Amino acid sequence: MARPVNNFAARATLAQPLMAALLLPLMLSLPSLMFCQLAAAQNLPDPTRPPTVLAAVVSAEAVSGPVLQSILIAPNRHIAIISGQTVALNGKYGDQTLIRMTETEVVLRNGKQLQILKLFPDFNKKSSQGNVSGKSKPYTTRP
Repeated sequence: MARPVNNFAARATLAQPLMAALLLPLMLSLPSLMFCQLAAAQNLPDPTRPPTVLAAVVSAEAVSGPVLQSILIAPNRHIAIISGQTVALNGKYGDQTLIRMTETEVVLRNGKQLQILKLFPDFNKKSSQGNVSGKSKPYTTRP
């Protein structure tokens, strides 16, 4: 009597080399695809970094002269930080003397020449529409 042929075992034996031939290139290319994704992610710019245009403006301002960075006005001391150097009222910044301070600017004097440094050089304070009396205008309602 002839022994029955196990078709499942024969098919599985034939399928193994075929499956290995198909999966081997995929398994070998998978690490290289992952490495490409990691390399591409490293080229992303930092979203919190200021635009390069602002960096050029800041560097141009630093070259043009002293920059007022901070002002501290307290009852017992008046200090300004000019280009990283702490200068007290009537103190020296290079050849210049700090002669006046307000909340937004300082005045340096070198002989008869005065130099005004503003804390916010691009900010211009505007008066409130000519209201000289100091009283607020009544509210108006729109129809």
